[in-house]
Amino acid sequence: MSRKKIIISLAIATIVLGLLYIFNPADTMLAPKCAFHAVTGLSCPGCGMQRFLHAFMHGHFAEAFHYNYLLVILLPYLTLLGIEELLLTGKTKERWKRVIEGRTLVITMIILAPSWFVIRNIFNI
Repeated sequence: MSRKKIIISLAIATIVLGLLYIFNPADTMLAPKCAFHAVTGLSCPGCGMQRFLHAFMHGHFAEAFHYNYLLVILLPYLTLLGIEELLLTGKTKERWKRVIEGRTLVITMIILAPSWFVIRNIFNI
């Protein structure tokens, strides 16, 4: 990834997280709503992500996890992917890549998302 793309990506992420910190998605009409939920009435694997991030950034961890349990696993994984892509180089990057993007971990993540979709809709979580 080029340096320019990294800077733009980080700037966009900072702006989005800043807005999520300031505005509670549960209380504002400006926050985008889940189109899948609006059409089907079902919660997608990502439903609750904005509320999760807002609560998490304010230190309300139990409340955050209540919004979307999958993010407890997914956020650290995505953070590690970001570190690998943006910060690491050379052999260290290759070692991280073998683990983080390894077949077992990727398959696990692929299984988790649809499983969470089914579980959260059956048990109304």
